[in-house]
This record gives sequence, structure tokens and C-alpha cells, in this order.
Amino acid sequence: MRRLLLVTAILLPLLAQPALAAGDRVQAARIFFGNGNPEQAISSAEKLLKKPDLSRDERSDLLSLIADAEILRTTHQHFEDIKPATHAIEALLQEFPDHPHAAHYRWQRAWLWWQAGDEKQAMVAGREIIAMDQQPASLQRVWLMMARIHIKQRLFAYARSDLLQYGLQVNNKSREQAVGMAWMAVVDQGEARNAPALQTLNSIYSNWPDVITDEPKLFSTYIHLLYDQQDFAKTLKLADAFIRQYITNDLAGGVRLIRADILSSQEKTIPTALMEYGILADTQAETVIGLKAFMRKLMLENRNEHDRDKLVPVMIALKKVADSNQLSVLEDEAMLDLARLWRRIAPSGSTEAMHAPALEAYAHAATSTAATIARAAHHEGSEWMARKLETILKNEQWLAAVTIWRQYPQLQPEAGKEQELSLGIAHAMRMLMIFDTAEEMLQELYKLNITSIRGQRIMVELAKLWMDRQDNDGVEKIMRWLNRNPFSIYRPEMLLIVARIQLEQHHPDLARQTLAGISADDVALESRASFWQASAGVSEALGEWHRAARDWQEYSKSPAADTQQGIIRQADALRQATEFASARDLYLTITEEHRDAAWQYHLAICQLRSGEVAQGTQRLQELIDNKDAGRFATLAKLALADQQAGKLLGEKP
Repeated sequence: MRRLLLVTAILLPLLAQPALAAGDRVQAARIFFGNGNPEQAISSAEKLLKKPDLSRDERSDLLSLIADAEILRTTHQHFEDIKPATHAIEALLQEFPDHPHAAHYRWQRAWLWWQAGDEKQAMVAGREIIAMDQQPASLQRVWLMMARIHIKQRLFAYARSDLLQYGLQVNNKSREQAVGMAWMAVVDQGEARNAPALQTLNSIYSNWPDVITDEPKLFSTYIHLLYDQQDFAKTLKLADAFIRQYITNDLAGGVRLIRADILSSQEKTIPTALMEYGILADTQAETVIGLKAFMRKLMLENRNEHDRDKLVPVMIALKKVADSNQLSVLEDEAMLDLARLWRRIAPSGSTEAMHAPALEAYAHAATSTAATIARAAHHEGSEWMARKLETILKNEQWLAAVTIWRQYPQLQPEAGKEQELSLGIAHAMRMLMIFDTAEEMLQELYKLNITSIRGQRIMVELAKLWMDRQDNDGVEKIMRWLNRNPFSIYRPEMLLIVARIQLEQHHPDLARQTLAGISADDVALESRASFWQASAGVSEALGEWHRAARDWQEYSKSPAADTQQGIIRQADALRQATEFASARDLYLTITEEHRDAAWQYHLAICQLRSGEVAQGTQRLQELIDNKDAGRFATLAKLALADQQAGKLLGEKP
């Protein structure tokens, strides 16, 4: 009995005490959260929320606690399931829209969606924050988040706009401003403005290096830009730092590839580069990084190989990569590598068919969206095509040269470069009577060289084009140019062309006047034959056969002349001048392959008229019996009949 009374005496004062104060109950639940046990904190808070005597402040605190604990829990779980956290935040904001930390929770909700990869919901939440919260701190982080989302989506114009809004919320020359500028550099890089992007990041790295190095995307972009600008020493140093700091990051593969590329450029570090390429090819097989590493490892391993049989398996492997990744940068790089290998195994003096695969591969790679690949392909391919075209043009293979030029426009030199090659192609087009395109090329070349000797050479080619095209105003255009350039060293060449046009237009008297102003010694050696040919043509048109014979004799002595044709034309002129014996002697010097029906007929006439009647008669008879003689067989019959009629009439030969 005494014992019962004692217990009662002890418990009654305790039972008489009031329940825990509201703040104490919430604090008891928050202790679990503070001890790193969000599950217990959530459980305790949910139990307390069921009590009917909770005040409004208690409910607000408990809902805040649940939201904080759910955020902590989903963060620990790497954002695998953010729904409990977002629901907890929404429950808090719905019941307490004027919560003192509402802006913080709205940001937490947007941040959770962003971290979970739900960019659409993150953007919706971000716009809600912009509409409801006007504090600079809230706007800063929201505009930056939206910019980063737009950068990831490659919507660079939107990202730039977001970053401009971000910049309005930060202080000038502050660290926060540097952050915005760094992300703006990423936008510049995405829009192919590499130079200002690198300049910005260089400045930020000098003042706030951690702004760049603490963010993998910024750090990686900086390394890529340095590499593109060929600052290899600094790139390699920062790449090593990135790999040490972010080896497990998704961006590490690209940085390791850059590091391997730099190491591959020096003989002593090639083994290390091969090892890096091998690691990337194995660990990231079938990814862009892994396939690039695989191709570069192949090319590096076979850098000194020229044996066709050993390179064929390499080329097959590259072709497989290209075929499996069409319309991608991987295909472009594989095609560039293939072009280099085709070029390597093509023997010197190879035919058009043998060097076509290299040109086709270069042309494909030159259209790549990757600037480095396109530049390399255009540079190497243009050089390769130019050397091949020079050989083809030298051999006067006009059709082959123009075909290659037109088939690979991606490899044509940039305006103002390889002008001699362009002039050669224009000449080939003129020879093929592709006059309009040739004239367009020559006019563009002339504009680039209007005050130089090359410009005068181009004008000579243009004048020849007008002559070949039989322009009615060809003489006028040439003379107009000569009036503006009276001291041109090519004046004799141009006057020779004028004379040829005048002769072609049936004005031999004008052509004779034009030729009177120049001599054969005034024109270049390669034009001597043309001079004497024009002079002979004028003499023939004017019936001056002895002079024509002398002109054709000089023509035959000229460089690049068709000697046999010159002798035949000289003999023809002497025949017209009734110098039959001299003409006969010249006809007899003609080589066998040039002795056609015309030659046989004219020789027979000269023999008849110079006293060799039997020989001439026999030759005419052979011509009549020749089924392939054509009209000369008919002429031979007439000549033979005339000869026989003369005999009957008692005429002397």
C-alpha cells in the first residue's frame, strides 16, 4: 500500500504537466533531420501532422521539414525518384503560398527537375519563379539554369537571351558576372565564334580560375578551344588536370581524346598516345569518342606503312566505320583517313582512274560540319587535285582536266589562290569550246590581276576566246583594251589575234595592215607558228602565192608547228603559183602517214605539169581505182580525161 502511494505521488505531478510545446515537438522531429536521418524525420513529421491541436506555424514548420528531408533523400539517391520531394514542396506551397521561404522552395523544385533530367518541367518551374519572385538571387540562378538547359539543347539564341537577363541581376566585375560570361563563351563556341569565346575564357581563367575548373562543362569547353587554337602546351596541362579531377565525368572521354591527339604529334609520346587511344576504343566502343579513338589508333599504328597489301585491312576497317555512321562526323573523319591512304598507295604518274578514290574521299570530307576535318580535307585535297591537274594540263588532256575540275567543286582553290591552275582550266575549257564558263573564270582572274603581268596574259587568253567564239565585236574589245594599255608587252600577241579575227571575218586587207605593225620576232616563241600561219592565210586570200609559200616555209620552222602540214601547204601554194617542179619535190618529202588522197592527186598534177607524164598518169589511175579516194577519184578521172584529150589534140605537156 505504501509502495502504491509512493508511485502515485511521483506520477501525479508528471501527469499534471502540460504537453510538449509546439516548437519543441517540431524540434524533436527536426533532430532526426539534423542527424542525417531524413526517413525518421519524415515519419515523425507525418505523425505530428495528424494531431488535431497543431497550430498553423507548426504545420508550416512540419511541411517545410518534410520538404527539406525529401530533398535530402532524393539527393542522396542521385535524383532517381524526385516525385516525393516535388510533391512535398507543392503541398507546402499550396497550403502556405506566402511562406517566408517560398522562393527557396520554388527554386528547389525547379532544381530537382533539372537534376533529374526533366528539362521541360524545370523550364516551367523556372518561368514561374521569374513571374513570382523578383529577388536578384532567385532570378540569377533561374536565368542561369535556363541558359544551361538551352545550351544543352543547342538553342544558343535562347541561351544568349537568358544570359543577358542573368547579367542584369549581378554586380559589375563580380565573380557572378564572370560565371555568366563563361557560359556566354560556351554559347559563342556553339555558334562557331571560337576566337571571342577563347578570349573570354582566357580572361576569366586569369582572374577566377575556379569558375572554370569547378564546372566540367566550362572546363571541357576551355580545353577544346585551346586545342582548336593549337595552344598545345596549355591544353595538355589543363587536360591532365581535368582528367585527375573529373575522370568519371561524361566529358572526360573527349578531353582524353584531345590529350591523346596532342601526344600523338611527338615521336617520343606516341606509345602513350596509342595506349590512350586503345583505352578509349575499348571502354567506349561504339560511341563517337571510342570510334574516333579506334580510327586514330589505326592511322597512328600505320603512319609509316606504304605497302598496299598491309594497308588494305586498315582501309576496310575505316570503310566499315564510314558505312555504319553515314551523315555523321565519324563518316567524315573516316573518309579523310581513307583519302590519305588512297593518296599514299597511288603510284606516281597514276591515271585519273587511280587517283579518283582519293579525290572522292577528300571531296566528301571537305563538306564536313566539323571545321577541322573540312579544313584539312580541303587543304590536302586541293593540293592533291592541283598537282594532278597540272600534269593533265601539261599533257593537253583538256577533257580530263575539266571533268575533274567540275566533278570536285569542294576541292577547287579559294578565290585568289592557285591562279595559274585556274588559268589552265579556263584554257582547257576554251579548247573544249565551253566559252561562257571559261570567260567567267578569266574575267574574275583579270579583276584580281588587273595591274600585273599575269593580268595581261589573262587578257591574251580572253582575246583568243573571243576569236574562237567568233565574237562580232572581238576586234573592238581587243583594240579598246590595247588603247588603255598601249605599252603592254603582249601588244604584238594581241595584234596577231586581231589579224586572225579579221582574216576569219574575210577582211584580209585589214589583216595585212594589222600584221604590218608587228614581226615574227615580236611575238613569243610559242606564237611564232600562229604568226606565220596568219600571214600565209592573208597571202593566200590575196592570191599572193609565192609569198604564201614563203610564209608556210617559215611556219614549218617555227616551234610547235605541224611540220608536215606546213610543207603540204607550202607545196600547195607553189602549185597555185605554177611552180610545179618545186611543188612536186616538196610533196615527195611528205612522210607515209600523211600521204592521203589529196596529196596523191596534187602530186600527180604536179608530175603531169613538170614532165613526168607517165608517173602522173599512173598515179591518177591508182587514185581512180581507190574506192576510198572520194571526190579526189572523180577529180583524177577528169584530170586523166583532160590529159588524154590534150594528147588527141596534139598538145604538149
